[in-house]
Amino acid sequence: MNGKKVDYKFCGIIVLFLLIFPDIYSQDITVDFNVEDEYFDFGIIGGTTIYAERPFVFAPESIEANIVTVLNGTLPERRNFIENDLLNNSGFRRTGNVRFRKTDGGEKALSVLHGIGHLFSFGIVPMTRFSEIEYDRLPNGLFYSFQTVISASELNNISPEVILLMEIEYKLQIEFNNGILYSGNINYFTNENINFLERLLLGLPEFPENINRLRKRYLNIELPKIRNSLYRRNNPSENYQRAMENLGETFGP
Repeated sequence: MNGKKVDYKFCGIIVLFLLIFPDIYSQDITVDFNVEDEYFDFGIIGGTTIYAERPFVFAPESIEANIVTVLNGTLPERRNFIENDLLNNSGFRRTGNVRFRKTDGGEKALSVLHGIGHLFSFGIVPMTRFSEIEYDRLPNGLFYSFQTVISASELNNISPEVILLMEIEYKLQIEFNNGILYSGNINYFTNENINFLERLLLGLPEFPENINRLRKRYLNIELPKIRNSLYRRNNPSENYQRAMENLGETFGP
């Protein structure tokens, strides 16, 4: 070509450099990339290491860690958390259908007078609380939504994963009464509400382990219990009907 000779030795060096360079470059990336900070080894597929986001872990002293620990505890511990830490501390009665507020000095004094009047009137004058005033009550069979409760709670700015756990536990304790259907919560035992609860459960992460334990309990124990209660109500056996008659409960078809 144009009388020039090709330098095959030089070309061979260039080809050899191109073959070696990718390995050197990939090794440099591996060394410089700090995997420990944000990612963890997810596995090896086809000789390629896959990295995924490291599971979140709550600090042991955090509010989130304490709540998850309580929700992994006994039924009385879970119920106490929902009734007191969530409902009562947010200005709701433990039943989930009444709102109240703290009284001021004048109202406390008036409450004392009402108490004296109640005592000497043999119950004709109504008794009022010294420290609280009830100002809103829902009709029987209805409860305040979790969104209403959490918006009034001091716990409304914590991790969304733990807020989701609290919403699930609130529904289990208040709306579904731990899977026990009665006249006061019959409005909540519908396929629509139960399917919505299931979607919430499936939205829980599978890590860390303490949240995964809750996820498994909700899906494998609590949800089937609720579905079974609805099924028995819609397909009552003779024993079930007799039990309802003995309790004086009247259910629709």
